[in-house]
Amino acid sequence: MPLTQETKMPENNFERQIIVLFDEQGTPTFGPKRDTDSFLGVAVVYDLEKEKEIFSTCDALFGLTKPKPLKNDRISNSRAERVSDLVIKLPIQIVVKSVNLADGEFHQTMTVYVQLANELRKKHRRVGASNIAQRLYSQILVETVFNSIQDYMKRHLTSSSISVYVDHHCFPREDIGIHLKDWAKGIQADVNSFYEEHGPDLNVRIAPISLMKQDSLRKRFVDIIASVVSRSFLREDSVRFSKVPLQTLLTKDVNRYEDITESSIDFIRGLMDGLSRNPAIH
Repeated sequence: MPLTQETKMPENNFERQIIVLFDEQGTPTFGPKRDTDSFLGVAVVYDLEKEKEIFSTCDALFGLTKPKPLKNDRISNSRAERVSDLVIKLPIQIVVKSVNLADGEFHQTMTVYVQLANELRKKHRRVGASNIAQRLYSQILVETVFNSIQDYMKRHLTSSSISVYVDHHCFPREDIGIHLKDWAKGIQADVNSFYEEHGPDLNVRIAPISLMKQDSLRKRFVDIIASVVSRSFLREDSVRFSKVPLQTLLTKDVNRYEDITESSIDFIRGLMDGLSRNPAIH
């Protein structure tokens, strides 16, 4: 299958045009059948003008232009270490977030929230239920993307136009507008509010989120990075378990990792408190 290149580009009247690529790793379920207790979000951020250079540098090791993409189970630990050694030399920023699926309090809080939200979806929107996997995905996506953009802006302090691309995920049909358009608006409003309050005078514009449904260089690029990061979170008896790639990536000060289990519990409880005041959006 020929590679596709997403056609939607950021607005070109801003000083900086930024690309954010997002991928998730792990199984978003509280059931026992999973390879890891962690569900990860991985965001890769870079300037659009550097994209060609970045992909050219990575092509041979990442197999970006090979006939078939390099899948997780075909990446040896030695290759994963070479990937991380190369990635820290690239003009990119990587932000990793995780939640602990084995945390009983998180499990209980999320379960109660999904039940309550689904009751309100049926009553106020007359739409079908969403499941825990979709809620976990949305939580990790928004948290990871928001923080990656905020971190990038803090470093560059330049008005920017930002396009966010996420690996394909099956959302309920009735929620596509919320997930792809409204999320971007919400993240944009939060980032701009931060700079209105703290300065400097910047403007950030975020296009509606795009799904990477087809094979592309961007999709392959973020897939590889998310794959090598995920090895730190596998069970130690897995042949692919290795802490080295993530440890290497975190030696670069612009990259960071955070466990957001506790903050997610607080956030979800806040959402539940607000459901009665704004029930129609859930």
